[in-house]
Amino acid sequence: MTDPAIEQEIIKLTHEWKEAGRQRNRPTLERILADDFLIAGWLPEGKLGDRLTYIEDCMRPVEVEGASYRFGRWKFRRYGDTVIVNCILEIHAIVGGEAWGGVFLMTYVWVKRDGNWQVVSCHTSTVEDAEGKVER
Repeated sequence: MTDPAIEQEIIKLTHEWKEAGRQRNRPTLERILADDFLIAGWLPEGKLGDRLTYIEDCMRPVEVEGASYRFGRWKFRRYGDTVIVNCILEIHAIVGGEAWGGVFLMTYVWVKRDGNWQVVSCHTSTVEDAEGKVER
């Protein structure tokens, strides 16, 4: 069980993180992502991405149009100064002239350090429908 105020703070930070990536706002990304941040399910061949790799990718100029995202089905579990969050992220955009997006299951691990919440781990996987097709 978590405190509703903590849940709201983490939801707010998650939105700030997504907006910072979209706006190429490096200082906000550096504030939210812990130095030891790792992301799984984002790079090909099951490779893990670290904080620098992720931030550098966010800074690359990419032609993006009509980007939208929506979170849902938030679940929080707190263990002291650590909160594990599961949610669904639906995201759509035109990237380099091609339709991109889908529905993803997200798992975040947030840790409170020096009074601030930072994400230390993120895992993303596509959501499949009952017939095994990837949700789009």
